[in-house]
Amino acid sequence: MKKALALLMTLALLLGLLPAAFAEGGIPFQVENGGFETGDFTGWTLMDNWPADENGNPMGIISKTTYWAEEMPYNQAGEYHLDGFPENNGIPEPEAWHITSSHFILGGVGYITVRMGGRTAAVKVFKADGTQVGLFRNRHFKDSGFPSVKKGVGGSWADMATFIIDLSEYIGEELYLELWDEESPGSWAVAFFDEVVTLYDEIPDYKTMVDVVKDGNSNNMVEIPWQRTLNTFH
Repeated sequence: MKKALALLMTLALLLGLLPAAFAEGGIPFQVENGGFETGDFTGWTLMDNWPADENGNPMGIISKTTYWAEEMPYNQAGEYHLDGFPENNGIPEPEAWHITSSHFILGGVGYITVRMGGRTAAVKVFKADGTQVGLFRNRHFKDSGFPSVKKGVGGSWADMATFIIDLSEYIGEELYLELWDEESPGSWAVAFFDEVVTLYDEIPDYKTMVDVVKDGNSNNMVEIPWQRTLNTFH
């Protein structure tokens, strides 16, 4: 079995399909289905009693790129994202929810990125044994300047910014993530997630990197800068 796995890995590396995809022991460097591009929760573990649609499929993965009549941008990567509006995931706004990633070995330079939006979005990081080592919250939310998301003019609501997270002190360790909508009684107690990337060979230059989106129902294209979010777990 190990020889067969090694052969498949070698072939993938030669073809450039899975560059440095697995660590020794067969554990991947990248979480499974980090961008939800399967159109469902493949690779993720859900809370008990997660709401399902009429066909029994867990709710929350959608393909819409904008929301509301103003056509506000989600800043979605690819075809799908995890949506936090109650009408799309079936969970009341004040309530907390979370999903758990597959395990991965932290490789490369030890940095990861996650797109997240909404006031109560957070990423928790755990070692394989369940020891929590990180808590990283969305710092991008801003309820002003509606409906523009242009920096310095508008605000940020359900649109997701790409956050860079430094986990370099755990390089080589087996980790997993939880994506959280933290409980809150206030307004905009919702969370949105996409494009979880857990392997970088170089530290992303977040100070110069941006995502480009259409600014609401205008014809203007605007930039959502990448940001760094600090560990607030104690």
